Formats: sequence, C-alpha cells, structure tokens
Amino acid sequence: MEESLVTVAMPSYNHEKYIQDAIKSVIDQSYENIEFIIINDCSTDNTHSKICEMINICKSRFVRFEYINSDKNNGIAKTLNMCLKWAKGNYFSLLASDDIFFPDKIELLVNELEKLPEKYAIIFGDATYINEYGGILKVKKGSVESESVLVILASDRDDFNYLNEDEFGTYKTLFKGYLPTPSWLARTRCIREVGGFNEKYFIEDMPLWVALSKRYKFKFINKSVAGYRFHLQNTSSLYHYKMLVDLIKLLKNEKQYCIQKGLEDVWKNMMSLCLKEILQKENLSLQQKKCVIDLLKEDKV
Repeated sequence: MEESLVTVAMPSYNHEKYIQDAIKSVIDQSYENIEFIIINDCSTDNTHSKICEMINICKSRFVRFEYINSDKNNGIAKTLNMCLKWAKGNYFSLLASDDIFFPDKIELLVNELEKLPEKYAIIFGDATYINEYGGILKVKKGSVESESVLVILASDRDDFNYLNEDEFGTYKTLFKGYLPTPSWLARTRCIREVGGFNEKYFIEDMPLWVALSKRYKFKFINKSVAGYRFHLQNTSSLYHYKMLVDLIKLLKNEKQYCIQKGLEDVWKNMMSLCLKEILQKENLSLQQKKCVIDLLKEDKV
C-alpha cells in the first residue's frame, strides 16, 4: 500500500544555531513520503544561508520541497497558514526550527492515526527536553523533575489525567497548556475545516487545539517522538508575557461558548487556573501581573 503524503511545515526565525539540526531530523525520518515546506520569516541572522546549504539534499530527499525566504516578518500563525495553503499532504505536522523530530516520529504517528476513526483529528506523542547541544535535559517544576515535556507541563494538573483517553485533548482540559508542540500530527482537512491557524493571536497552537476539540477527538501515544529544545532564545522564553496575555484573550473569547454549552463552571475553573499561574510566575513584573489580572477581572460568569 502506498504511504499517505505527509506535509511537514517549518517556520523559521533567527535559529541559525539550530536550523540545520532541525532540517536533518526531517531528512532522517524513517517515513519516506514527505513534502517539506520551510518559510524563513525574515530572519536577521544567518538562518537563510544555513538553509541554503541544505537545499540540494532536501530536493533529493523529499517528494516535494519548497523554501520561501520572506522579505517581511509575518509572525508564526500567518506563516503556518501559508504552509497550510500550499500543503498537499493527507497529514500535516509542524516542526519549529530549533526543535527536532526523532527518526520514527512521522511513521509511528501516521500508522497510529490511520487505525483510528475519522472522529480523531490529531495524534500526539510525548517530547523530550534537549539542551542547546542536543543532549537530553531534565527539567524541574516544583517537586517534579523529568526529561518528559508532557510530564512537566501536566505536573500541576490535578484536575485530569492525561493518560485517560476520555480526558486527553478535551475542551475542558486545554486552557492550561500541556500538549508538546513538536510531537503532533493532524489530518490536514480537519485543520482547514476549523479555519487553520488563528492570526488574531501570537500563540499558534492553543487556538487550534481549542477549535479542533469542539469537533474532534485527540489521541495520545505514550512515547517520545520529538526533542523540544530548552534555551533562553526560544519563543516561550522570549515572549512569555505576550503568550500569557494571548491565552487570557482566548479564554475571554470562549465565555459565550461555555455559557451556551452549560460549561460555566469549566470556564470559571479555567479563569482560576490562569490567575493562579500568573500569581506564581517569578519572571513577571508586578506591573505585568496587574495587567493580566485586570484582563481577567473584566469578565466574570
């Protein structure tokens, strides 16, 4: 049986140190039928030249390879929508240009997703923290120390069990993030059906997960399929405050949906979780905390 075509999209911005490792990890996939789209979002470092060094091998490895060197910075959501527009694959996956796929990532997730009914839009594996040199890294959060991204992100989520298939990726659990960014694969048509990546937000993944969860189910495979690079220049470090404000705005926009669906208590709980996280953040100034708390106070069910 012929393999389904998989689109891998790589938005890139100022990752000259990591971009070739990221590209190589796609080249090294055990799965053959891949189209690869890279968009350099107007990087100001040597990202463009690092990509150019690998164009020939990419053209020979992939059934289709596209590289766009943008002359203006469009942001990650708009960049991914460009990739989605050009995508011809049955399945769609994202790799940030500072992360890596493990060699069997695409093969494993395609095989598992194709066993599932159409009500499943997306499948996740776990991811492993790696340092700037690619070595495995243990991260500590409270009393929990682990190399697993999902274990760390979900370590304070006593409101659900991510290993429970009926709870993983459901609307009620998503507003305090725990889904590893580089470890997913989705049906392309499902992403398009919910409007793609929402360009109103700086964060690209959470609005998509919320939209998909209203129509479809998520699946989790308890195996690490990608490396999430932990460094001071990654997006979550540089733009943490901006991402937090975006999360509050997204939550506020979900208020009417929750009221209509009888989920007022869920919405209140999500607001409480966000407030708790804000107050615990040591890297936010008092002024920043006040701003996001004021955003939360504007809406009460």
